[in-house]
Amino acid sequence: MPTKVFTDEELMAVVNGVAQKRGVPYGAQDTQRLRIAYTANSGPEQTAAAATSECQAFLEKSPRETAGDKSVSFAMGALPLEGGAGGPTSTVMFTVRSAAHDALAGSQFAYDDGLASRCGIFDVAYTEGSNTWASTVQLLPPPQIGEKAVATLQTAKPRNPGDQGGTGLRVLAGTLSVSLSLSVASDADAQPALGSMAGIARELIDQAANHAPTVTPPAPNSRTPEQLAALIQGVTGPGGSTPMLQAQLIRSSGTTPAAATCTYDDAAYFGALAGSSMAQAQFSGVAAKSYTSITVISMADSVAQPYPFDARAASLRDCQSITENVLGGVQGRPWSSLRQLSGAPSGDAAYSVVHELSDGTGEKHLGVGARRGTMTVEATDLVRSDAEVQPAADALTALINQVFAKAGL
Repeated sequence: MPTKVFTDEELMAVVNGVAQKRGVPYGAQDTQRLRIAYTANSGPEQTAAAATSECQAFLEKSPRETAGDKSVSFAMGALPLEGGAGGPTSTVMFTVRSAAHDALAGSQFAYDDGLASRCGIFDVAYTEGSNTWASTVQLLPPPQIGEKAVATLQTAKPRNPGDQGGTGLRVLAGTLSVSLSLSVASDADAQPALGSMAGIARELIDQAANHAPTVTPPAPNSRTPEQLAALIQGVTGPGGSTPMLQAQLIRSSGTTPAAATCTYDDAAYFGALAGSSMAQAQFSGVAAKSYTSITVISMADSVAQPYPFDARAASLRDCQSITENVLGGVQGRPWSSLRQLSGAPSGDAAYSVVHELSDGTGEKHLGVGARRGTMTVEATDLVRSDAEVQPAADALTALINQVFAKAGL
């Protein structure tokens, strides 16, 4: 059984170690990003209330509640079942937590056999904003794993033809707890699903107990992701809009592809900034049905000059055409009608451009950015007419200047 209390970073490494043994590059989400996203952004909280209050002990904590509890380390992840197609019935979602044994037992496993018997079947009411729905939870015999385990099958109430159920397994093992879930097409699939989840839980527990990871501390940086998030929270967007934000460390991918000339290449750009703090936010945009995005990066002390931003700015200023390689987007997509705009922000390096994509929409994409010292701020928006271009670019410049001013730059 694990006896050490792990940090968030160490739990992420535990999850990724199991993923790699299963042939998956990584399995953990970024815990720091999740903590910031859930605690910094407002929004309707999903609440769950057991019809019989004592049965609340068998319900899983919400992600927002998990992220807000800094006394318990956690990592969230997902792993496909062997041979699974990656859908809801073949992808196991899980949360690994670490704290002192008694703290975990008291917060997640505060039930005895009598309570388990009384809560064999109970109803749950869910609320999110103005929406409500109900389900029925049935306790199932748990697999033999860990010190204590609880297994559930949850179904919609009322249940319609074709509705999938959800199996859950929660395991306590020393200073580690693992909560897993998997959708099932029918109730008959519940026990096999529990067996599959128990296999993953055993691997996670073994990885933590016998292959404890060594985590490299973050590179020195004058601003943490939490500080960048707090900085952006105080920024007012177009029309007085407030940001939806996330922040994290830029993590190394293991390889850093070289940036080609006249490209807007995210993989190369962020690869050269590994270890830096980054915050990203979206505001309601200047034009109708658009949104303004900003990216603020505080470079790690390990990032050497010439800074990656300066090369990006030079390409956008000097190249007649740009090829876009954006993470999650179409690779090698050309920009057309690229032109410089007036009024770029002041800084050690800066740019202000507009371009179109070869997608036939006619949308005009704006990009404005600047570096002052070791901080860079970039903002994007889109408009649909030439008349909107310069006013929107001026608004982006004002937004960037606002960020720098709040940072004291």
